[in-house]
Amino acid sequence: MPAKIIVVMSPKGGVGKTTAAVNIATAISNLGKKTLLIDANLETPHVAVYYGFVGFKYSLEDVLNERTKIEEAIYTGDNPNFHLLPSRVAKSGTDRSAHKLININLYINKLLGKYDFIVIDSKPSYDIEFIKLIKEANSLIISNPDITSIIEAKKLKQELEDAGISILGLVINKVNTRIKEQMTKKEIEELTRISNIWEIREDNKVYNALKVGIPLVISSPKSFAARDINSIAKQIIRI
Repeated sequence: MPAKIIVVMSPKGGVGKTTAAVNIATAISNLGKKTLLIDANLETPHVAVYYGFVGFKYSLEDVLNERTKIEEAIYTGDNPNFHLLPSRVAKSGTDRSAHKLININLYINKLLGKYDFIVIDSKPSYDIEFIKLIKEANSLIISNPDITSIIEAKKLKQELEDAGISILGLVINKVNTRIKEQMTKKEIEELTRISNIWEIREDNKVYNALKVGIPLVISSPKSFAARDINSIAKQIIRI
């Protein structure tokens, strides 16, 4: 069976998109599914930082520029079910990898039979041209529970639907029920009309996980956010 492809998206920056992508992918792999996480946010790539992964020889940029084969730029660690294809934080002035993302589906096709899930962290924007390049891709939208973020998420949902792209669900990140100004799950459901809506509670342990370079679901598995993420991963596997 070919891999299920999930492109993690957000209508704007600062909502915790990469945090969600990293931890959901890790949680899926911890459930026994062979998972590849690709950092395709070439403008501000930080996925490798979440794993404390530095000094790697090859990256997605090298693959796109045909300096190496994609298999040479994929890394694994202690968990054999989890693989990572990183991008470089530092760019050279002549790097034109972003223009070559148009060919990414060619590389993904080579990997479809090797994984159960391929999770792709994309740049935050309304530009859905990237996900349109990937056949059979499912979008996963990440947002915050404030009204402006939800309005933007609704706009992104409409663009995806207009383009005929499957929407796996909406993840509401940094939920804090003590803040009355935040929208409730019911209000978000009524406004967005998205079938699957999941919540991740606000959790300070997220920042410590990033500092030590270990995903939250591994460094603090009993934390509120980690439990929420593990629950989301289980539901995604069943969809």
